[in-house]
Amino acid sequence: MILNIFTAISLFISSVTGVLALVLALFSFRIFQRSGLNLTGEERTAVENRSYLLLYMAVVILWVKLLSWPLFYFMLQSCIPYIQGAMCIFGVTRAQPYLGGAAQVIKPVVFFLIGAWLLLNMLDRGTEKAPLFRRKFLFLSVLSIVVLADSVHDFIYLTSMEVTSDVSCCTTFFDLPERTTASISVSLIGQDFEKYILPFYYSSNAVLIAFLAAAHMRFPLLRTSGPSIVLLLMSGSLLALVNALITIIALFEVIAPVVMQLPHHRCIYCMWQYVPGTILMTALFIAGTFFVNWALLLYLIGRHEETLVRLLAWLKNLYFFAIACLGTSLVMATIYLIIKGNLTR
Repeated sequence: MILNIFTAISLFISSVTGVLALVLALFSFRIFQRSGLNLTGEERTAVENRSYLLLYMAVVILWVKLLSWPLFYFMLQSCIPYIQGAMCIFGVTRAQPYLGGAAQVIKPVVFFLIGAWLLLNMLDRGTEKAPLFRRKFLFLSVLSIVVLADSVHDFIYLTSMEVTSDVSCCTTFFDLPERTTASISVSLIGQDFEKYILPFYYSSNAVLIAFLAAAHMRFPLLRTSGPSIVLLLMSGSLLALVNALITIIALFEVIAPVVMQLPHHRCIYCMWQYVPGTILMTALFIAGTFFVNWALLLYLIGRHEETLVRLLAWLKNLYFFAIACLGTSLVMATIYLIIKGNLTR
């Protein structure tokens, strides 16, 4: 086991959030069940009082868990000197490849679900009669189980990481001809995919941002319910997912090598390490993608007669934040490519 300040903090967070997530799962589902019964006035008051305390606890726990995703990567960065053969974060994950790989899949999912629940909770708090009360507690009970699983996984991963591990780092994974991003690019574009990736990257982001801007202006003209708004939100989410795939390929295949000035090295973990500003660039891209999909999920689970007008304003704001994040990320990528003198690669 590797023990430093970052692993100690991560262990503490995983232990505390794991125990409290179990409590949240049990009590939130209990409140969901009882709120659907025909209760007396005193019983309903008791349920509401418990729900307030549980919601405050949930908000604190989930915000801590929300921040644990970036902390996870700082923790991995701090472990590089302890793992023989590791030169970047990717090398550390190879010390426990299955657990490390699973963590990088679970954490974005947990982050997205937590963000969606926090938005749903804030939407419901802005109403007079809390029409989303039962929905958000059912969502919270499911989310708490996911958070519990993530916390248990973190604890197992951290306690099983051995200093004696000898790993092969990113060059043996990302720089091989049969790497995943190259295989996908060849199947979609062809053998000469490298010269088309940047045009695809800029076109995809431009189309998505233009769509979001048009939708942002159109929201006030739409009915608060109906197939048109659902179709609009689903189209936005689909475009965001396609753009995410293209952007990830571009980050590995073109942007990372250019930014690091290492033409044959395609590791974004090394890019973050050598050029820390690209961490913000990547984070903004992720946030922009999440904002688009949060809008769809919030609409699907937050629709109610009492929330519809307010919900429309929230969707508009979420799309605005998505435009701001994706646009800023695109500008940052362009600046880095220009500075490195290889924009037309």
